[in-house]
Amino acid sequence: MKVERLVIDTNVWISALISPIGTARHLVDAVLDRGIDILMSESTFGELSSRLDRPKFERYREPEAWNLFLSELVELALWHEDAGSAAGISRDADDDKFLALAVTGQADAIISGDSDLLELVTHEGIPILTPAQFLQRLRESEP
Repeated sequence: MKVERLVIDTNVWISALISPIGTARHLVDAVLDRGIDILMSESTFGELSSRLDRPKFERYREPEAWNLFLSELVELALWHEDAGSAAGISRDADDDKFLALAVTGQADAIISGDSDLLELVTHEGIPILTPAQFLQRLRESEP
């Protein structure tokens, strides 16, 4: 599987932050190690930063580490204008911004743990995969 550009859903980023040995963290590490572009828009980044401020994450919060992560993500990401949304595609309208970003950014895949996105399987030919599925495809494509 040749991958150059990914859209990574908020739930995957949060999982990677709160579980340093989990599958989501392995995915992020693999993406960074391989130099795969991470697509981001103002609305997807806004969702991530606002969700990280929720009280349920307080016990995991390490302000310096999380602020550094967000700063590095801002620098690292390949930014695209919000192009509206792929309205009505997902059961959850909040997820449509990830679908729209994947299309406008010409993503090779969308990575998510959200069942509303995963049930779509693909969007305009772009596969929607769990972190584990994506890592498996990467391993299978190695020589």
